[in-house]
Amino acid sequence: MKRSLWIKLILFVAFLVVGIVLLYPTIQLWTTPDLSEEERIQLEKRSLHLGLDIVGGMHLVLEADTAGRGFSAQDVASATDNAVRIIRKRVDDLGVSEPNIQKVGKNRIQVQLPGIADRQRALDILGRTGLLEFRMLADPAAEANVFKSVNAFLSGDTTGGEKPLSRYFIAVESDSGILERDYREVKDLLLKAKSMIPSDAEILFGPQENVGNQSVRRIYVVKKQVTITGGDINDREVQAKIYEGREPGLAGSWTVEMGLKRSGQYRFSEVTGQNVGRRLAIVLDGVVMSAPVIKERIPAGSKPVITTQDREGTEARDLSNVIRHGALPVPLRIAEERTVSPTLGRDSVNAGLLGLLVGFAAVVLFMLIYYTGSGLIAVFALIMNIFGLLAILAGLRATITLPGIAGIALTIGMAVDANVLIFERIRDELKMGKFTRTAVETGYHMAWAVILDSNITTIATAVILFIINSGSVRGFAITLTVGLLVNMVTAVYFTRGIFDLLLQKNPARKLYI
Repeated sequence: MKRSLWIKLILFVAFLVVGIVLLYPTIQLWTTPDLSEEERIQLEKRSLHLGLDIVGGMHLVLEADTAGRGFSAQDVASATDNAVRIIRKRVDDLGVSEPNIQKVGKNRIQVQLPGIADRQRALDILGRTGLLEFRMLADPAAEANVFKSVNAFLSGDTTGGEKPLSRYFIAVESDSGILERDYREVKDLLLKAKSMIPSDAEILFGPQENVGNQSVRRIYVVKKQVTITGGDINDREVQAKIYEGREPGLAGSWTVEMGLKRSGQYRFSEVTGQNVGRRLAIVLDGVVMSAPVIKERIPAGSKPVITTQDREGTEARDLSNVIRHGALPVPLRIAEERTVSPTLGRDSVNAGLLGLLVGFAAVVLFMLIYYTGSGLIAVFALIMNIFGLLAILAGLRATITLPGIAGIALTIGMAVDANVLIFERIRDELKMGKFTRTAVETGYHMAWAVILDSNITTIATAVILFIINSGSVRGFAITLTVGLLVNMVTAVYFTRGIFDLLLQKNPARKLYI
């Protein structure tokens, strides 16, 4: 066997192996009914997903209402960006798999929630203004007692031997924390032991963060009494800046300075004076964004300064954004809403798949009847095209939508078109009396330029669709682009390799074409 054939064979095997590896999580997710929550979450991170129009759910377009607020164009953009970040955190609490949240235009946010069942709850969570609170953490001894009581309740062991909750705990710097993969299980345990948590406190988590090579959340026992809220913050006086004090350990670090309205100055002064050395939690929508230590009383009229160990300013700027725009910076109104029922989604996908299968069967039948044996090679290339397309989409963690299915159907047509161009050119060369091998080589060479030109033109159109549109139209553009790129490999190089293999020993062999 020629070296070029060995190379093509190795590339084909590599293509199959990589494709199977990329598609395996999707196949396992869709075919295994008794997966645990952790296994399902891990597989979802590496698999294809079904879009809103297939599994049902909600499609919302939220618009920032900035009328009469004196916002500059930069203020509008900043407020909308912060609203996207806050909404993304809120959607996480809904438990939606693979939501799509993105900024559209200057002041609009598109939110797609596949599989959401409770429409009103989703609207309530997304539309509320938000709640930013400053609350005291429980002291370490009180925190330990709370966790001890919860462990005893869950295990039924009052001696403290078994620790159903604490066994999940890990050290996150100076705090206790849990791994992100255990988050739902720990929340379920706390729900069961809710009666053991003191009435003046609650257990809250921090946001997801990466520590080392692990994704974790910190866990806190927070007092319910509120010191000040976001309404007491003077947004325009919140800023991240380099530390200007004299403590050697903080030299070069960043701080967050915040101004308080008169309504909160005296209350904050009193609380800080009574709790020097303790920690104050900054809580946004029930998530502890930070918990700095109170180092001294903050007199009324002074600007509290939150020190950090951040040396690059990223953490301080993020915290500044939370304090300044922790609550939604502007009210959001629903500019567009669509709800797709799961039944309608199933009917749509069944119709789409039926059309796809009928089209595929018609193409296969035509190729086998019109091109006989060579048509079988084209069918093989077509199957490899679809396999490669789905594998790459799985690798990209793409979402399959009805327009995406339409893109696959169009890809099938374009793939067959490439083989038709090649086969007709080979026929012409054979009619001119050329040897079989020469006719195949010339046919592929002459057809390649036409195929390349056709596919690049279509891909350019798909790219434009992707840039100027959003949502499902983008899904169509991505599916079509990937399909055509794979097609230029399968319809040209893979089929050429099969012809070369057939003609290796007998270059004049008759082709059924």
